[in-house]
Amino acid sequence: MREELPFPDKVLQTLHNLCATAADLARRSEEVARLLQKEPYEIEVILDRYKSEGFAESFTDTEGKKRYYLTGRGIIKVCSLFT
Repeated sequence: MREELPFPDKVLQTLHNLCATAADLARRSEEVARLLQKEPYEIEVILDRYKSEGFAESFTDTEGKKRYYLTGRGIIKVCSLFT
């Protein structure tokens, strides 16, 4: 049986499951946090680290909320979690 994913990888996997793979499909950290039953701040810290590593991107929407999506590199990373 496969070991459980580390939590940061679950965050990326959740973005992938939400189809957040382009700027127009980006999701707020609150959405990801709700699904993973964590605080939005915890999710933002993880996603900001992944952003610095090139796996995610973010921008501020018209309501002043930060939205995140996977880069091509992030999509590849998530897909590699399944192999």
